[in-house]
Amino acid sequence: MKHKLRAAAGCGAVFAATLAVLYLLLMLAAILPNDALRDHMEQSALSYRDAEPYAFRSGGRLNDVGDNYADAIWLNVSWHMGKGNPALSVLNTRYYDGEAYGENAGLYLSVTQDAPSNTDYTRYWHGSAMFFRFFHLFLDVGGIKCVGFVTFLLLAALTSLLLLRRGHGDLACLLWLSLAAVQFWNVRLSLEYQPAFLLAFALCPLVLHFERRGELPLLLLCTAGGTAIAFFDFLTTETLTLLLPMLLVTAVRAKEGRLGTLREGFGLLGRCGVCWLAAYTGTFAVKWTAVTLLTGENAFRTALEFAAVRTGTAVPATELQPSSVFSAVAANLTALFGGTDRVQPGRAGVGTVLVLLALGSVWYLFRAKNAQKTAVWMLLTLGAVVFLRYLVLNNHSYLHAFFTYRALLVPIFALLAALRLNIALPQRKRRRG
Repeated sequence: MKHKLRAAAGCGAVFAATLAVLYLLLMLAAILPNDALRDHMEQSALSYRDAEPYAFRSGGRLNDVGDNYADAIWLNVSWHMGKGNPALSVLNTRYYDGEAYGENAGLYLSVTQDAPSNTDYTRYWHGSAMFFRFFHLFLDVGGIKCVGFVTFLLLAALTSLLLLRRGHGDLACLLWLSLAAVQFWNVRLSLEYQPAFLLAFALCPLVLHFERRGELPLLLLCTAGGTAIAFFDFLTTETLTLLLPMLLVTAVRAKEGRLGTLREGFGLLGRCGVCWLAAYTGTFAVKWTAVTLLTGENAFRTALEFAAVRTGTAVPATELQPSSVFSAVAANLTALFGGTDRVQPGRAGVGTVLVLLALGSVWYLFRAKNAQKTAVWMLLTLGAVVFLRYLVLNNHSYLHAFFTYRALLVPIFALLAALRLNIALPQRKRRRG
């Protein structure tokens, strides 16, 4: 009991410290005068002024589109953080929507004509604005995207290096194969796509380093990860920050014979999941409470109204609606396999069946005598959480499948890792001298 209380206290302290530090850093970024950012921010605003909200490439495939609409809003919010009291402006987050001209024009008018904000956006923390404001001192949005993408690649390479040093080069290769399956190179297309990948691959090396030191470091890291992703992300592929590190821990421990029993394994996953989820929801609760106290308006009501839309329980008649609860899953699989329409059942179904047949064939030909059933159950359960997220946030996952599909990195890697742990590759026979 004492051990559990100590772990709970440690997680609570990590949550409070992480959120406090992030808030202070965001406030410091808001202190930067807008005039110091104006030149490069004008260049960024100009690049979005006449751009299409969704920039399709490569024949209109959904997995190859840049979200200029979300990026323009994010930069717009970050610009308006520089007005007024910074301690309050980073909480009461607002932007100018451009009215009849749209959000892209709204960003341009905000920067060039100091148009006042007219739209509430307090349901998110918008923590990435701290980097947008800082980097706009000497870069425009194109340069910021490059910095984010290169940083992601370096963190992914560091994760691979740690796996290689531990003798798990096969897992490193499977990780990159999984990244290729979700077209990781397209993360460079939008600011919106990057925070979840950056945080997930910042956590992976830490988890691999500390996982031998017991359970408590993993619980603390999951708490920090849940806090950070709620602070930085725009509700894209947030589950990566929990599921990908835990997949690596499970696969590494299984290969090294340290996984333990099924009950022990699922107990660890459950406790890490609780820590992550509590920190994730707690971060939003702190924001909404602060905004409610600050403005006198019930931020919880506004946020929950949007949540009802995103879960599909209260979708406006004017908005594109999924035809069933499974439409979100079909839309994300369609995007994964290069679809050009919202849902292409044939493409999604045939692609999924062919992949499963290929993996099943490899298992049938090279299956090991001693199956690692515990690892398989744990890996596949982690992978299934992504589909659960699609079902829960049905409307959101359906409308935004062009970026939420990248969370399929988790079930793809889970399948590949489970296959690797349960096959025995043929060994080359040595010739007699």
